[in-house]
Amino acid sequence: MDPRELIQHFVESMTQLMALMRQETDLVREKNFDQVERIQRHKARLTQAFESYQTSIQKDLSVVENLSTEERGELRALYQAFRETLSENMLALKAAQDAANKVVNMIIGGVRKSRGLPEETAPRRRGNVANQRGYGAYSAVGAGGHLMSRTL
Repeated sequence: MDPRELIQHFVESMTQLMALMRQETDLVREKNFDQVERIQRHKARLTQAFESYQTSIQKDLSVVENLSTEERGELRALYQAFRETLSENMLALKAAQDAANKVVNMIIGGVRKSRGLPEETAPRRRGNVANQRGYGAYSAVGAGGHLMSRTL
């Protein structure tokens, strides 16, 4: 694939994925979960395309190096916006999951109490989530550790 064409496909896949993640985040915040599943299937397909283009670029960094300073700056800014959108999306999904888990645990606690069973202790969280941002809040890999962010 032509280097400019590869960059164009990479940018298009990133832009489409950002738009879809923003839509998904809005749906989660509106608690419109029936639409989230449909979007997640589409998001998975777009993610595969994005990762494929990203991998191709990482294998041949001359594709990025051949861009003008201005083009590289625009790509860097777009990629930063992408990472921020990705973090917001992940955090919204994680918050929805945490809320659902809390409700389920309350129900389980109520059933246990009504049956006279002892309360279980809640599982402990890993790390201090409050002091971390983005993916770092919920995974071992922080948002800044990504190879593409160091390349641009």
